[in-house]
Amino acid sequence: MSDVILEVRDVHLSFGGVKCLTAVSFAVNHGMVLGLIGPNGAGKTTIFNVINGIYRADQGSVWLSGQQISGKTPAQIARLGVSRTFQVARTFNDMTVEENLRAGLVRERISNEAMDHRIAEMLAMVGFGHLANQITGSLPDGQRKLLEILRAIMIEPKVLILDEPFAGVGHEVIEMIITIIRSLAARGVTCLAISHDVASLPRLCQDILVLVAGQVMTRGTIDEVKADARVVEAYLGA
Repeated sequence: MSDVILEVRDVHLSFGGVKCLTAVSFAVNHGMVLGLIGPNGAGKTTIFNVINGIYRADQGSVWLSGQQISGKTPAQIARLGVSRTFQVARTFNDMTVEENLRAGLVRERISNEAMDHRIAEMLAMVGFGHLANQITGSLPDGQRKLLEILRAIMIEPKVLILDEPFAGVGHEVIEMIITIIRSLAARGVTCLAISHDVASLPRLCQDILVLVAGQVMTRGTIDEVKADARVVEAYLGA
């Protein structure tokens, strides 16, 4: 049996004649953490939106555990095991922290006891127990970013995709996010993370995928990517 859990095959996408993605293909194994880097406008968030069903590719397909998920809705894809976060945390700011986590399982068939246990586990993971009844909108950005990640993993995903998880947060929150992702990977959860924080990637990712102008430029370890003259010219700089 193949160890590949997520595969993007020859994905093309255009908006109004503007090519956003051209022949994007890559595969990710169970438990791997794959980093996506590239200049602004390279198509990183766009390929995430194709994977989780927000956008439908003009050509190509996305496969999860050998099943084609292209054409399904984001909700259907989430129920199959793909969960995601956004660059700017999308939390329910007029709800409490606990209610945000509970919302992550609103469509799941799960007993109240099991849900309460999972919520307590999530809160304990980042020391949020004392914040359970706090209105989310009153939390600082870093805590809302953590809450969004916790809500995304409430469904126990097979694949977690994170759009700029380190953006706009401090060192302490970055360390907590790295710990969470490592813990998930150790349990076999596959993670994809867009990041401009190249310094944090070696501690997190086995492989780096470089997107430039909507195309895959290269893929390799962080050392291989940093040594690639094309990547240096297009993104990293001297």
